[in-house]
Amino acid sequence: MDVKGCYKKMGGNYEQAARLMGSDERILKYLKLFQGDMNFYALCSAVKENDFKTAFNAAHTLKGLALNLSLTSLADRTKELTELLRGGDPGEGLASLLERTTRTYASVLECINTLIDE
Repeated sequence: MDVKGCYKKMGGNYEQAARLMGSDERILKYLKLFQGDMNFYALCSAVKENDFKTAFNAAHTLKGLALNLSLTSLADRTKELTELLRGGDPGEGLASLLERTTRTYASVLECINTLIDE
């Protein structure tokens, strides 16, 4: 799989990423850094502990990373989650939105891992 194919599979915007970063090599560099980012895990842990301020900060940071890398599907999910957490206690809907975000994150990370490992 090449970088463009990876972006297509994970619901990203390759053209925008290429325009922002200039080359596939630079895109790969930043995708490798994304592999090691811990914000998703901090988000899940904070939600489990009902620490919604920390959850909001992690979701907001993850949204920014996804936007900067043109990972559109993940950016859309984390945008929804960020807005839900913005006011503190999100109430109903958090569990299902976090589950959808988890599936999207896993799919994106799987594509990146496959691309990097090839």
